[in-house]
Amino acid sequence: MFLGESSVFSYCICKRELFGCEAVRARVGEYHVYTNRNTYFEYREDPDVSLFVIGIAACLNGEESALDWLWKHKQSITSIVEAEKYLGGKYVLFIRIKDSYFILGDATCSIPVFYAKCDDGVICSSIGNQIAEEQGLSVDSALLEIREGGDSSRTMPYDYTIWKGIKRLLPNHYLDVNRLCVIRMINQPVLLSPQSAEQAAEISLPFIKRLAEYYMRKFSVACALTSGRDSRAVLSVLDCSKDIPIYTMKHNEFSENTPDIVVPKQIAARANLDYHQINDVDLTNEDIAEADGLLGKRTLMLAHTINKHFGNYAVINGDIIGQVGKCSLHRDIPLCYATPSYFLCKLHNYTKGAKVALREWLQDIRKTEEKVNSFDLFSIENRMGVWAANENEIYNMVGQYYLNIFNSRSIIYEWTRVNRKERKLSAIHIAIIRSLRPELLEIPFEPAGVCERILKYNGLTYLIASYLKHYFEKIKKR
Repeated sequence: MFLGESSVFSYCICKRELFGCEAVRARVGEYHVYTNRNTYFEYREDPDVSLFVIGIAACLNGEESALDWLWKHKQSITSIVEAEKYLGGKYVLFIRIKDSYFILGDATCSIPVFYAKCDDGVICSSIGNQIAEEQGLSVDSALLEIREGGDSSRTMPYDYTIWKGIKRLLPNHYLDVNRLCVIRMINQPVLLSPQSAEQAAEISLPFIKRLAEYYMRKFSVACALTSGRDSRAVLSVLDCSKDIPIYTMKHNEFSENTPDIVVPKQIAARANLDYHQINDVDLTNEDIAEADGLLGKRTLMLAHTINKHFGNYAVINGDIIGQVGKCSLHRDIPLCYATPSYFLCKLHNYTKGAKVALREWLQDIRKTEEKVNSFDLFSIENRMGVWAANENEIYNMVGQYYLNIFNSRSIIYEWTRVNRKERKLSAIHIAIIRSLRPELLEIPFEPAGVCERILKYNGLTYLIASYLKHYFEKIKKR
């Protein structure tokens, strides 16, 4: 499976030569960078600096390339980190400044970054299991207990993996390779004044559109459509015409009256879209074994279904705007409840080990001057940086380009300035859609029941409901 022939966004960085794999190899100082032939990369170097971009990156605040933009800020790792804020895409940066080496992921680490110490330095890969095989590391029983102590997603907390010697790099962090230490990047060192959803949309939309245009220049794109808000926001940005296929997944449990079937049909007819319904595919035992430990069978089935129908396209997803744009995991719960216990609920894990890890993560934030609230940081670093990164790893593995038009710190941290009371009502989604395709607001979103509205639209009732669900699921798991 090492840098599999059909996979995308696959890489390995290490000092020693790796044999027995079909890979593209480049040299960055003392390190070899391996990618497979389906993985985009570009690099530039002089005697003092090397910049290697694995994946695809666009500069969102001008017309120059991402590499040109970073090269203008090559004087220090601090200036490169600051410049990276204005990149968007799906990428990993490998940086050499004289004899020092650094690794930095994109805004949500959508290409996973696993790393470990080895005899001659550090080994880093998009697939944790590859490092374990290279290093001869076995699964740690205590860490495996944490992974198995959650729901079917099997999401690990913080930077933990199931191997004691392997860590995961989270969003808002970069790795100092020489010292094998992780440094947290601060996005908001001072408390900024809140802004409205309309202001956030106005500021972020030029960046979002540039990233969408970059993807569409590079790939033929396809877009999912459901009855919800996220996909409709994506649809409005792509300004979909007959050139872009739009699809809805008709799962086995759906009927013709399911909102995720009814509403997309209405939108497709209203906007004259190239619309498709696709059915779930059946997984083979080989498929399931290959993705062991990553999010469970459902995500694997989704990836194979999309790849079967749209393998020649880059599929655009709306995950980030769902997590940050409408505060899906925390609504407007008061900040005093941002505790390890609450985050354990949202990790869907029931072990003491996971709670210890989340306490470490919170303590790490509190040591810094970061003013972005820990609810949003949990969504970005744990939900998107771990759960969604595992999802991305599955899509990468099946060879499906799976991209996000909101994946930039310049976009995400404009949204976090909007009051959560506004965001939970999908105000950012509505502002974006109203600005670009207001007619898409004429068709109602998926209707919520009375109980759901009460639970979701009041912070304290949502908090209580989250704990009750957590303890109920914990009892069921016993």
